[in-house]
Amino acid sequence: MKKIGMIFGISICLFVIYCTCTTGKSKEEISDFEDIQLIVEPGENWKGKMRVFIFSMTKYPQLAAWIEDDEGNYISTVAVTNRSAQKKWRGSPKEGRPEALPVWNHKQESNSGLHNLDSVSTATPKGHVDAKIEKGLFVDGNIYNLYLEINHSFDYNDFWTKNNSGDNGQPSLIYHAQFIYGQPGHIQLVPVGHGSVDGSNGNIISGLESLTSALRIIKNVYIVVKNAVL
Repeated sequence: MKKIGMIFGISICLFVIYCTCTTGKSKEEISDFEDIQLIVEPGENWKGKMRVFIFSMTKYPQLAAWIEDDEGNYISTVAVTNRSAQKKWRGSPKEGRPEALPVWNHKQESNSGLHNLDSVSTATPKGHVDAKIEKGLFVDGNIYNLYLEINHSFDYNDFWTKNNSGDNGQPSLIYHAQFIYGQPGHIQLVPVGHGSVDGSNGNIISGLESLTSALRIIKNVYIVVKNAVL
């Protein structure tokens, strides 16, 4: 009887440990995010340097990713860095720095009542990004567009100087991919243009000729669409 009691006690302990380890998300919550994810692999210029007075500081990029339908209607932000989401910038005006991610900023502000950014915002990533996207945003068989905007502050080059680009340096770089939800695959995002250098509008400006180090912030970015059945 003592052995049976001991075995029963051990079994209960193991069960409690298992439940404790899996309570971070319920089964329903996990299944909400299992069908599609965004992967961002850092490039050689992911980590940069900036000088504040006599001090040299490490800086990482700001980024945001969002979904639009096939007609260009904004659906939801799926990932954004905290500083951009909360508009809390060091030494910047109260309105923040709309020029950091101007395309996303204009999209999100025009649709600010649709979604809470707290659920998708994250600390400034110091490395690989893996953002799981809620499958409830999609309808099986429909076409969607995923955009990613990324930017380094003070990222100057011969074309974008302190004289014509303020604190921004090179403007934000925009990546894009189109996919059909429910058709599995790895879909590459490709750079398609850049944002307004002063944040005055949310247009995607075609042409990458003026960009140099900004093109090396990301090594690879793609989405993984699994075989989804709603």
